[in-house]
This record gives sequence, C-alpha cells and structure tokens, in this order.
Amino acid sequence: MGCNAWGQCVAIRDFFKTSTEPDLERSLHDTDQILAWLEELSRLRTVMDLKIGKSDLAPIAAKVELVGEETRNFTLSLQRTPTVEPATGQAAHLVFSLDGRRFQTEVSYQGRGGYMEYRFKLPTAIRHAERRDSDRVHFRSRERIQIVVLQGLSEGLGLGGELQDLSMGGCAFLIRRAIRIQDERRMPIRQDLLAPGTPLALVRLPDLPRLPLVECGGHVSHLRMGPLGVSMGLAFESLGAFEGGILGKFMTERLPGFRTDFPWKRRFRDLTEEERKFPQPISEPGEVELPEPPDETAAAFSDEEITELRDAIRDDDRVNKLRKRGKKILLAMPDELDRTLLMTILHQDGYRCLFEANSLIQALEAHRRVPLDMVMVDQALGHHGALEVIDTLRAQGLPKKVPVVVIRRHPDVRLTVASRAGGVNLLLDHPVDFNSPLRTAMEGLLGLR
Repeated sequence: MGCNAWGQCVAIRDFFKTSTEPDLERSLHDTDQILAWLEELSRLRTVMDLKIGKSDLAPIAAKVELVGEETRNFTLSLQRTPTVEPATGQAAHLVFSLDGRRFQTEVSYQGRGGYMEYRFKLPTAIRHAERRDSDRVHFRSRERIQIVVLQGLSEGLGLGGELQDLSMGGCAFLIRRAIRIQDERRMPIRQDLLAPGTPLALVRLPDLPRLPLVECGGHVSHLRMGPLGVSMGLAFESLGAFEGGILGKFMTERLPGFRTDFPWKRRFRDLTEEERKFPQPISEPGEVELPEPPDETAAAFSDEEITELRDAIRDDDRVNKLRKRGKKILLAMPDELDRTLLMTILHQDGYRCLFEANSLIQALEAHRRVPLDMVMVDQALGHHGALEVIDTLRAQGLPKKVPVVVIRRHPDVRLTVASRAGGVNLLLDHPVDFNSPLRTAMEGLLGLR
C-alpha cells in the first residue's frame, strides 16, 4: 500500500493462501546483460554447478564455452556426463559466482555439441542464490526497532517485541509482550510459547528507519532463553518485490559491501585487448531504488471481487460491502501490537482503507493526506490525551461530521462528559469487543446501515 512512513494504509493479507502469482523476487531480465555475464563467465573460465533432473544427486561442474547471440543458445562443457541423458527441452538448474556473489538460473536443454559439450537456451532471468540470506544486521538494544507477529488473524497468539537481528530471509527478536488474540489476555513469555515450524499469518516491521512498512508471512524457526529474556527466530514467507526492495535497501545501508542489485558488465566486443586479459572491475554500487509500491486500488479489489460485485450490484449487502471497503479510517494508537490487532479485525470485516498513526504528528499527516471518514483514537497518544488529539485534528480542518471513536483504558470523567456532549461519538472500553458493540455502532456512524 502507501509507502509514506507517516499515516500508512495497512495491507494485511491472508498469507496462508497458496499464491497463484508469478515469482516476485528481484531478477535480472536484461538480455544484453545476460549475454555479457555469460561472456564474462566464459572468459574467466568460471566453474559452475549444473543439475539436470533428479538422477544426479550432486551437481556437475560446468564451464561456458560458446555464447551465441543470434542462435539464442550457449554451450557448456561438463566435467562428467549426466547419469541420464537429458531430453530436448528439459529444464536444468545452474548456480555460479560473479563478483564474489552467487547467482542462479534455469535453462532449457537443446542438444549435444562437441565432446562433453551440451547446448542450452539463453536464460530469461537470473536471480540471487539463497546464500545472501546469511548476511545479518545486528541491532543495539537502544535502537528499539519494533516488530509485531500474529499467529493467526482471528485466533492464536499475538507477539510484540524488539528486533535483535535482520536478514533478507528472516529475523530474531526479543519478545516483550504476548497476548491471546481471541480475548487479548496476556500470556506468560516462555520458551515453549510456540513450536518451531508454526506458521505465522502476519509479520510486521513498522518502523525500519526512514523506510516504509514491511508486511509478510512467515514461520517460527526457534525460541531461546537468553540473558535479556526469550527471543524468537523466524523465517519470512510471501515476501513480494516491494517488501524485498525495502529490506535490501536497509541491508545495503547497514552492511558495507552488501548488494541486492546485479553487477553491470560490458560485452566482450566492447573490451580492448588489454581489458580482456583481466576480470572486469566490480561495478560501483549506485543509489538503491525501491520498486514501485503495489497500487492501492489493486490491493483493495481483486479481479474476482470486482466481477462478483458487478454481478451482484443490485444486492444491498454487496453494495454495503463495496461502500465499506472505501471508508477511510484512521487508527491513532501508540502500541504496535494493539493497533495491529484492531486493524486485522477491521480488515477481516471488510474495511480496506485503514490508516495508522502512533503519534499526534502522524495523525495530522494522515489527515492531510486523505479525507478521513472516521477517527479511532486511544485514550493517550504519546504525551497527548484523546481529547487533545481530537481538538487538534478539528482545528486543522477535520470536519465535525467525521465521527470519532475513543478507546478508554481507565475511567476518565472528561471522556464521559465529552461522550454525552457529542464531542466523542463512541466510547469503548479496552480490550475492544468488536462483535458487540463496535461492529454495529461503526456501521451506523459510517452510514452503512
């Protein structure tokens, strides 16, 4: 969703579903660069690992011999023959090193060449190999980079804590708070809180310095007791190109020499005789750019949902769902875990345009960005009380017709008076029971009933 660090719109998804989308991992697709890479690998006589089919348990050592730009083929010489002769069109997996980094690609077998030579189609994409996931950024305790983890979107455990380390493939964090999602009851933090391998519906990194929110799925790797308490290691899943780009930018800034892009190489024909005697220099790292964030409209409505809504446009319930998806709601709450839980509940009920703030400044920024239909604010937002937040938003142009909901954590006479006088449209006690009275009251305040 939106990539602004203030007032972000939540993008909670069902990460348990099997994705039918193509692989979104960052890849090199430039045909001219792929040719330049193969020419460089051939010139350097780089040994590559080739796997053809399941019969070969160990990879076969291979080198690039010929690169055919016109034929769109390249030839590999193999150290040994495959256990089973490959069939034309059979896929093979190739792993190699370039500029000190490992890459991988899939190629299609075309036929035999000379002695111990095998021809393949030029690859259409080259990806990073998995070894880059071992590079980790370690955090100092004073940095306090927050993380929120939900085992399920409506049940299981919700965890909040502080990052200890982060890689492209996962992270470890110190658990500071654990609650049962169903009733928000606090749970003791122990080593057996969750078993290794437990799937996680949502992993949320809300405040990487100067970078947008990261959301993905994952699973538990381990839980360990340390001097500071219980820490959890987890592996990321369902990490899209945008989220991967954010992590890559962060890793690049923190780890000297870490690169998530692909080295640029010149074609063999463009090298002088002297340059051909040595490896091409490692390309200098440039400014790391993030891919475009997913379109908010596309994230809000899938093709199936649009078709379903069009087919049933005369159905009052369907029209109500369509209107609900477009309501812009700001959740101004300081606690990451509490805010994520409430957003998840609202998202499951059909609300999609959910904006968040953990301070008065962020709430004002969200108000400036979008015309809000409702504001939900915690009893205290940093050093500011709920009534002060509401008055400031009103003074900055929030229309009086926009309903305000306040979440009360302890008795406050001023909130009670404001509620009776109409300054607060709905006063709820924490923990919030969504089914009663919030769901019905929200729909009434938003004009959905």
